[in-house]
Amino acid sequence: MPTASRHYSSSYKSCLLMGRDEMMVRLAAALALAAILVLLWVMPGALFPRPGVNEALELATLGPLLYLVTLGAGLASLVGVAVFGWKMEGPIGLGVFLLGLAAAFVLAIASFDNFSDDRFLPLFFTPVLAVPAGMAIVVAGLVMRSQRRGRLLLGAVRGVVAAGVVAGWLLARGAADWLHAPYGFDVYGLIAVSAVTVLFLGADIRSRSPLHRGEDG
Repeated sequence: MPTASRHYSSSYKSCLLMGRDEMMVRLAAALALAAILVLLWVMPGALFPRPGVNEALELATLGPLLYLVTLGAGLASLVGVAVFGWKMEGPIGLGVFLLGLAAAFVLAIASFDNFSDDRFLPLFFTPVLAVPAGMAIVVAGLVMRSQRRGRLLLGAVRGVVAAGVVAGWLLARGAADWLHAPYGFDVYGLIAVSAVTVLFLGADIRSRSPLHRGEDG
């Protein structure tokens, strides 16, 4: 009995330490996310207070490239479910986010007036690519067999909220954000950060230790 009591006490203390460490990690991640969002918001005004014609034009290419990388990583998240045992909650949330992202860009297109400049083209191809990618992730996520489904509805809610943040960002920036530096690069940066956040909050990427196996659901 004394041995069993000591073992129980040791296990309880270990669980408390693990819970405290996880809470600290989440707090640090939340602070880092907030800092990144602030930097993305102030970046255009800080780096380009009076943007000239064709200034930093390379950002007009880097933004869409970052978006393509984000879509590719999103599709690859299904491999994480199949191979590494991630929760399906993450990819489902990401797929819903991409579908909501398409709606956000359609809303922005409807709100902006003049599209005579070629620099508005990313506004149109972004939703065109987001819809098939989002649909593929959601359908594959619902069809695939996974030992760790997670809370799919919660993942979907995260995706909707993240898409709403992007929609608000687009409308607040307005059409001028695409005509002058950084040419929407901040928007694509926000999309990448939002996608990573939605995925990692739901996928629960961690080692499959015995303690973690008992928490899966």
